[in-house]
Amino acid sequence: MSNYKFLNTIIILIVLTAHLSAQPESLEAFFDFENVTADGPEFIIGEAPFSIRVIGFILQDVDPGLARSGSRALVVDPSVTDHKILFERGVNQLQFYAVDTLGGGRIELRERHFRVLNQQGVVNGLPTSPGLQSFVSFSGDIQDLTDINWTNGIIELKIVNPGGQIAIDDLGFTYVEGPPDNTIFEDFGFAEERAEFIFPNSNTDFTIGFPPYTAHFTGGVITGGLPAYNHSIPGGSAHWAIVQQEISGQPVQEITGVIEFETPVAQVQFYAAIFFEDDGFIEIFDTEGNLLTATDDIGMNVSITLTEPFTYFDFNAVELGAPGGIGSLHYTNRTITSSTGDVDSIGIDDIGYTPIGAPGSGSEGPPPVQGPTITTQPISQEVQSGTAILLTVAASGDDLTYQWYTGNSGDTANPVAGATTSSLTTGALTVSTNFWAQVSNAGGSANSETAVITVAVPAVPLVLEGTGDIAGENIQHPNGNVFDQILLTGESIRLQARPNQITRVSFMDETEDIVQVEFSGAGTFTVTLDPATFLPPAIPPRYNQTVEYVTGKPSVVIDGANTNTFFSIFTVGSINAVNQALFPEGQVYDAQADVTLVEVVNSTGMGGMQLSNAAFSGSTGKTGVDARGVPIAVRLTIGDIDASGDAVPHLLFGEGSFTVAAGNPGLRITGGDLSQTNGAAVVVAESGSTTTGFETLITQNNFKSDNTPQPTLSIDATFANEDGDAITVAVEELTIE
Repeated sequence: MSNYKFLNTIIILIVLTAHLSAQPESLEAFFDFENVTADGPEFIIGEAPFSIRVIGFILQDVDPGLARSGSRALVVDPSVTDHKILFERGVNQLQFYAVDTLGGGRIELRERHFRVLNQQGVVNGLPTSPGLQSFVSFSGDIQDLTDINWTNGIIELKIVNPGGQIAIDDLGFTYVEGPPDNTIFEDFGFAEERAEFIFPNSNTDFTIGFPPYTAHFTGGVITGGLPAYNHSIPGGSAHWAIVQQEISGQPVQEITGVIEFETPVAQVQFYAAIFFEDDGFIEIFDTEGNLLTATDDIGMNVSITLTEPFTYFDFNAVELGAPGGIGSLHYTNRTITSSTGDVDSIGIDDIGYTPIGAPGSGSEGPPPVQGPTITTQPISQEVQSGTAILLTVAASGDDLTYQWYTGNSGDTANPVAGATTSSLTTGALTVSTNFWAQVSNAGGSANSETAVITVAVPAVPLVLEGTGDIAGENIQHPNGNVFDQILLTGESIRLQARPNQITRVSFMDETEDIVQVEFSGAGTFTVTLDPATFLPPAIPPRYNQTVEYVTGKPSVVIDGANTNTFFSIFTVGSINAVNQALFPEGQVYDAQADVTLVEVVNSTGMGGMQLSNAAFSGSTGKTGVDARGVPIAVRLTIGDIDASGDAVPHLLFGEGSFTVAAGNPGLRITGGDLSQTNGAAVVVAESGSTTTGFETLITQNNFKSDNTPQPTLSIDATFANEDGDAITVAVEELTIE
């Protein structure tokens, strides 16, 4: 060891060795922390089974005197009170360097019950002599070989009452692969902070051991109680595996717990007791499910004063006539016929078992089955919608079984029904889907990689009929919407929207405002400009804009809409434009779209329409909005309507479109009074009907797109159905401050 001299620091190398009979094969790990990074006072270093959980330390660059080698070390975090290092499994040998700048701290090494190992596992009062370097070596027997109790090595390194600055560096340890003679042991004692390394508390199904030598418990729970009810070495945790049936005030029914060994065992040993009433029994089965023996002599634990309430059992496969090994045992309580309300339970504690064929076990039998290894992964690919594909997986190993799943590898929530071979033929795929396969045998399971099957979205043509130029696609608006921009270049165009996007068509109206018509969801929309008002493309004279637009007064037909369809008409103004440089200073705008008609046909409904920035007028035919029979899901606001000549004004909607239940207290008119130049009644109901699609007609104030206010006006109109029969409409005036 090199001489390190520094002021007010002391380095201690601690070595703890557990002397084990029949020492099993070990796993080693070492951390010098030079290439390790972690944030915060609690983190995990390394990978299983070499990982450790660090609590209450900060991993950081330190002064040369605080690092055994290099420049990084674990340093006690003074802001927390708990400073410990937890090992994933028991540690057979532990080495590390510790530095304390002030002294007075204590290091404790604890076994899996978190009891401090005898005084050889404690360092009291770390010295502080300047320039002094000490080496301390520990060795001790931490296993009680007179019983099957196995503490499984060192489980925790803890710093108590640290003084000054304590740093730990160059941590090396040797994991215990298994107890002597490869007997797997569990006494069910654990602390809450150790649960992640063993199994969840109070779980009716759990596993002990390690693959391929695991044992699976079903029908039992982990419970705790008074130490007198627990068979354990002195001071041990009062926990046991238990099968119980508790129905207060009613007869307790028979219930069975099962312990199934993943590989056959040559011997199984444990302590058992029946609690409170009557009796229980244990049955031992071979790997084929044949009953080897049964016992009724489980002792009854009737008093907490008993010093040995548990009965010890030792079953040897060869002695039971099963050279192939023990496969499982069942532990069952008797039926209680009296209604005492007591709990009839069988407790199992300190179980140990020796797998047949385990290295060094000395037992005869075949070696454990090797788990599968994936050799060929399923391939990710892109397909067209409606395509079925073939996925394959290949693995090495004996007696393999297969199961395919959808989702990400390891997520077994969605198995594909009937997909139990090495290949999977999907049905016709219309959406992107992930697939993966799990390959299993008696030695374990292996998960394939995730095959990502991307279903290409079919191209959606925007322009279906008419003339128009696509000025931009997949444009991200600051409000989060994505839209496709179309410039109308002729008198008419029929368009549709791509999924989850907006189609926008642009032109100028008669007052030289740029008009935007937006549509999303199901169906199509057709914009037709009045031939009498149509003008070819030209630069809009009221905007700082070089793009040319056609001019005309539009009518719009919406076809095939449903409740996911949304539609709006508005002019480009300072109140809604992203680019404010479009507007010359002092320029006057009409700032309201001049429209003839919006008509909805062949539709089951609409999510909504926004027409508050549109004023409807016409001298022939219908003008306004005709959405007869089509319910509107959200509140609708419309600008004024004015019919001249022989035109007929319309506000015709499906029954119940604007109801309080739907959150739509009425149809709203913004900035208009519905006074008709030709004196015609506004059509609000179909022929033969006097029922309007709205309960109340509300008039309210608003703003044009150039921020010009529009006051609330009183309605000055009469109303009728298509037959001319007069209809009374409830009217309400609303001014929004």
